[in-house]
Amino acid sequence: MDPEEEGPQGEGQPGSDEADDEGPRPHWLPPDDRLWRHPSEVRQNPPTDLASGHGLSGALASWLRASQAPIWLVGVISGVVGALLTTGVLLVTGATERASPPPPTTSRSLTVTPPRTTPSSPGATWVWGFVNPSIVGVKVTGAQGTTTGSGVIVDSVGQNAYILTQSNLFSSAGAGPQVEVATSYTLLSGALMGTDPSSGIALVQARMSPVRTAELGSAAELQTGEEVYAVGSPSAAAWAGSGNYFASGTINDSLNYLPPVNGASVGLFSMLVANLSVDPSAYGGALVDTSGKVIGILNPASAELDKPSVTYVTPIDTAMEELGPLISSGHPAPHAWLGLLQGSDASPPAVPKGVPGGVAVASVAPGSPAAKAGIVDNDVVTEIDTTSVTSSGVLIALLANMKPGQVVKLSWVHDGKVHQAEVTLGEQPDAVNGS
Repeated sequence: MDPEEEGPQGEGQPGSDEADDEGPRPHWLPPDDRLWRHPSEVRQNPPTDLASGHGLSGALASWLRASQAPIWLVGVISGVVGALLTTGVLLVTGATERASPPPPTTSRSLTVTPPRTTPSSPGATWVWGFVNPSIVGVKVTGAQGTTTGSGVIVDSVGQNAYILTQSNLFSSAGAGPQVEVATSYTLLSGALMGTDPSSGIALVQARMSPVRTAELGSAAELQTGEEVYAVGSPSAAAWAGSGNYFASGTINDSLNYLPPVNGASVGLFSMLVANLSVDPSAYGGALVDTSGKVIGILNPASAELDKPSVTYVTPIDTAMEELGPLISSGHPAPHAWLGLLQGSDASPPAVPKGVPGGVAVASVAPGSPAAKAGIVDNDVVTEIDTTSVTSSGVLIALLANMKPGQVVKLSWVHDGKVHQAEVTLGEQPDAVNGS
């Protein structure tokens, strides 16, 4: 019987008793024009692609046409081939989702308690909730043991998170330290990208998902007496057995140089001062303003330089300028050097009428570009390249974006008179003698 003239027997199908009672038997379409094929038709009318060998080897196609090929096996192989072809099309067209390899994560439960210093005002509570997802704990194990602190996620590329922290964590770690990053109560493997001891910062990379980067501000936006918050990592506090990783205070918008101590060879330049006390576990964490923007990285001062209720801060402008060089080479780029070591915000009558503000110089490095231009203690710097230097933060932000060898037009006030000169910026030294 030709299958085109009579189909397989079954309920509701042509050829069954039910179909005969309903009327004349319809003719089926040719097998290659239907979406299905009865097993009795396979040997007589094999699918076109099988008959031609397309998608299968010629030997396999011939074997399928041969009488020894079981009918059920023909159907199985046809189905498998169709599935493989469909999968191949999806992969080629990108219809399937390619899962990214998971980050090298070692999950481990951490015991973390809520802040012991609970934010007292709605503003502080909001700041804590806004900034906390961008704060991580950093644990460094090296030649001299283990050190811990906090860090701030400041940038990311895909699942690669870039974390700023304080360079002291790595000062005695030696080569190839083991780095762990704690976020969302999970420990991740990290890697040191490089350090910049003159700014007191280090850059760590870790793979994580999701990545919540911090909102960044600028030292140029600061005003003396403005309310600020220090935000450390709960995980770092847990490692240290303490809990005071959140504190509030005010900013002292001043320019500060911290000379090297304890045999160190590098000093800290252009540091800000916050009038607050933080737990050591918060060092490497963020100093933020009332809008939750990071304006600096909390830095520890040695016992010789430490002052009660004072925390030194690396301006975020300085730290972010090092991000690209540390990622690409592992080494910081040279810093532009004017030579003003200590300074504070100045206002009338220290600045002439009509001048919005300036930086009152308290110390100038001998032989520096500023000293060569004639600037001395108690002078007031008011302008760089037509930009008003209204505060120490503005001066820091401007210099952070300049390069050694760059020529700038400098304006300052000496004995009530405005002076101007073109100054070639130098390269910041490791330390200053006789300051």
